[in-house]
Amino acid sequence: MNAEANIATRLRSLSIDRDVPPPRGTLPIRRFRMLGMTVVGIALALAAAAYVRPPSTDALWRAFVTGTIAEPAKEADSSSQSKALAIQEQSTKPLPQAVIGSGYVVAARMITLRPEIGGRVVDLPLDVGDHFVAGQVVARLDTATDEIELRITKSQAVAAAAAARRVEVSLEQARKTLERTKLLVERGAAATSSLDADSLAAVQLTSDLDVARQTAETARLQVEKQERTLSLHQIVAPFDGVIVARLVSLGDMVASGTDGGGPRDGIAILLDPDSLTIDVDIAQSNAARIQPDQTALAILDAFPDRQFKMRVRTIVPAASLQKGTVTARLEFLTPPSRALPNMAAKVTLDAPDLQADMDGRGF
Repeated sequence: MNAEANIATRLRSLSIDRDVPPPRGTLPIRRFRMLGMTVVGIALALAAAAYVRPPSTDALWRAFVTGTIAEPAKEADSSSQSKALAIQEQSTKPLPQAVIGSGYVVAARMITLRPEIGGRVVDLPLDVGDHFVAGQVVARLDTATDEIELRITKSQAVAAAAAARRVEVSLEQARKTLERTKLLVERGAAATSSLDADSLAAVQLTSDLDVARQTAETARLQVEKQERTLSLHQIVAPFDGVIVARLVSLGDMVASGTDGGGPRDGIAILLDPDSLTIDVDIAQSNAARIQPDQTALAILDAFPDRQFKMRVRTIVPAASLQKGTVTARLEFLTPPSRALPNMAAKVTLDAPDLQADMDGRGF
């Protein structure tokens, strides 16, 4: 009991006695302050929770509280997301397919040199692989007979000119005689019939002079014709090129090119190496995927380790009914060294979408 009494005594000593009770109006005010502090604390707690929540939870919470859509992401996040979506679309988009075709090398300028007249080859300064410039003599034919013909026509031209000159002199004399006869008739010293005869003679000589001059002009033209015929005995290169085949030998007789003949009837075959192209056959199902100026790569069967850059020059405006293909003519963008006509080639044309992308990047 003593212990319990001691504890009670000590507790009473620690208590504070109030002489005056608190006013009656202060109790509701204290309760209101405590309630306000509680509400403020709850609001701060909710704000802190919203700040630390993930974006998806925060968006759901804001949509639930305010009824609006979640705020947009930051500018950096949106740009990164757009880049990621673009990369994903490019990865899922199918790659454009190239167009593959086969064809042959052709020469836009390759001709068989044929003379316009026949004759015997007396000079042949050429061989396979020789280069010639435009106007250079490739071969000569025998000109002995034509030189004689030229001398004959020149002689005839000289004779015709002399005959015309004689008629001119006779006409001048007849005109002078006519003038004297007119004076004599006026004086009564000559008969009128003499005047008529002299007038007729002058008219006839005038006509003879016209014929003589026409004859002289014809002879002159014959000389020009024979000179041109003589010049045709020289076969010259019509353009710069290289000899790819020699068709005759020295002393052979060749026929006139105007008489026809086969593709190898002539002097030689001249090729312009800068005019080489490739004619490619493309399946009709891929006709819509080829267009002029489209780039391509070509590989010749003769040079499988080399690639030639090409470009579509033109598309033949007609399809092949037998092969079911469309032909495109491609020009070389790289020098076609050692490429020859009729060589087989395989060509890969860049897809238009892929080419546009390469052009945009400067390739």
